Amino acid sequence: MDYKGDIFYIELILAGNSNAFRYLVDQHKNKAYNLAFRICGKHEEAEELTQDSFLKAYRSLANFKMNSSFATWLYRIVYNTAISHVRVKKKGVLSLEDFPADAKDFAGINISEEEAERDYRNSLINFALQKINEEERGLITLYYYEELSTEEISAICGISKSNIKVKLFRARQKMQEIIENAEKKKLIYHE
Repeated sequence: MDYKGDIFYIELILAGNSNAFRYLVDQHKNKAYNLAFRICGKHEEAEELTQDSFLKAYRSLANFKMNSSFATWLYRIVYNTAISHVRVKKKGVLSLEDFPADAKDFAGINISEEEAERDYRNSLINFALQKINEEERGLITLYYYEELSTEEISAICGISKSNIKVKLFRARQKMQEIIENAEKKKLIYHE
C-alpha cells in the first residue's frame, strides 16, 4: 500500500481510526530511532525512547496544529524525550580504553584496507559524539545525519537559527579536539 501522507493518516486517527497510527510509525520510526540513539548512545534505551515518543505523539495528536510537518513535530518530541532521559540519567561516557586503537583492528578477512580505514574514521566520529553533551549530539544528528536545515532544527529544538549555528560550530570544534586527542593517544600506545 502506498503511503498517502502524514495529514491523511492524522485525519483518520482524529476521526477515530487508531489503527492508522501504525502508518505514521512505519513512516517515521527509523529516523526517530536514529535521533534517540545518537542522543542516548544505547540501542535498548533508544528503542524505549522512540516508543515513548510515539506514545506521547499519539496522546497529543489532537494538539498538533499542522503548522509544521508531522516529522518536525515528532522530532521535537523525540529530541526532548531523549535529552530529558540523558539528563536525568547522567550517563557516563566512554573512556579511551573503550576506543579501538587502530584501523588494523577493523581489518577482517573480507574487508579492504579502505573499508577498514572508513570504519575506523566512523568509530572515531561516534566516539567523539559520545563525549559531547546530549544537546550537541542531538544538533549534530539532526544537521548531519538527518540533513535538516537550521530552520527545521530551530522548529524542533526551540532554539534560534543563529544559536544553532553557534552550537553546531562549537560541537564540531569539541569533536575535532576529541578526535585529535584520541589519535595522539593511539600514537602513544603504539610507540
